Amino acid sequence: MSKDIKIQKFLAMAGVCSRRRAEELIRQGRVTVDGRPARIGERIVPGIHRIAVDGKEVKIRDKVYIALNKPAGVVTSTKSQFGEKTVMDLLGDVKERVFPVGRLDKDTEGLLLLTNDGELAHRITHPRFGVKKTYFVKTDREVPEEILEKMRRGTPVDGKTVVPDLLQRLGRKKYRIILHEGMKRVVKRLFLAHGFRVVHLKREAVGNLRLGHLKRGEWRYLTRRDLEKIFQEPPYPSRERE
Repeated sequence: MSKDIKIQKFLAMAGVCSRRRAEELIRQGRVTVDGRPARIGERIVPGIHRIAVDGKEVKIRDKVYIALNKPAGVVTSTKSQFGEKTVMDLLGDVKERVFPVGRLDKDTEGLLLLTNDGELAHRITHPRFGVKKTYFVKTDREVPEEILEKMRRGTPVDGKTVVPDLLQRLGRKKYRIILHEGMKRVVKRLFLAHGFRVVHLKREAVGNLRLGHLKRGEWRYLTRRDLEKIFQEPPYPSRERE
């Protein structure tokens, strides 16, 4: 006998979206169960109940995992609102319906994951799981060492203290920062809180999964080993903050 699950989990497993986004779709009345509006937290049985989003039936499909080197100037979205190029335009012959895991700003480049596995996306993006993201940062001017030390101790951002897992100086205006925070534009806002503007931002790794040799705009499918690396420590030294 099939096991019943919450409808949000079903939509995530089917690769429609994350659980959080599923709740939004349900509130908007876009999700139905056997033709009637769905309820948040409602339990359904896959294969027995007919679930639809915007009138289209949803079924659980094979899982797909992709790593993309997102170029600057490309929007992290499944649809373009103003005719802008999106990350989906870079995937070419990928037939499966996938969505970005988290978000990189339009002017930010680097490692972006895409999948149709809502459960995995939830584990990567939810702060409770503490998946660390590594970024290369270039600022408009050099950050003094005393300011870097303040940042290492913690900086208030939107009423929450953000403490980097690692903050290294790489050059006069260049830094590497590792964070497990999932706040929007957290790296830029962290530096801006101390009066410094980020002029270049690149995500180098998610967990221990590195960008590797992917060129800008290129992508590849992830292996099981790659997926394991996502939940490991970052590839850069975890020594005492410098």
